[in-house]
Amino acid sequence: MRYSEVAAECRLSPGHFSRAFARSTGLPPHRWLMSLRVDLAKELLLQTGMQIAEIALNCGFADQAHFTRVFSSSVGSTPGRWRRECRG
Repeated sequence: MRYSEVAAECRLSPGHFSRAFARSTGLPPHRWLMSLRVDLAKELLLQTGMQIAEIALNCGFADQAHFTRVFSSSVGSTPGRWRRECRG
């Protein structure tokens, strides 16, 4: 479902929906969604042997490069490095 469709379902303009969502969650809708995807990716990185590209697609990222950019920005490390460091 698209962002504008969610706003319409709530009977709000996209701008008002975004502001209300940010007030309620502390994050704008897109950043909240990316945070949710990164959290899921962290679980998969630690609990499975899946390839990083496969995790990227399973978590809703366009590709591995997109996933790596978002993950690195959020966590401060690439997914592969983070996985190695956390697994010890």
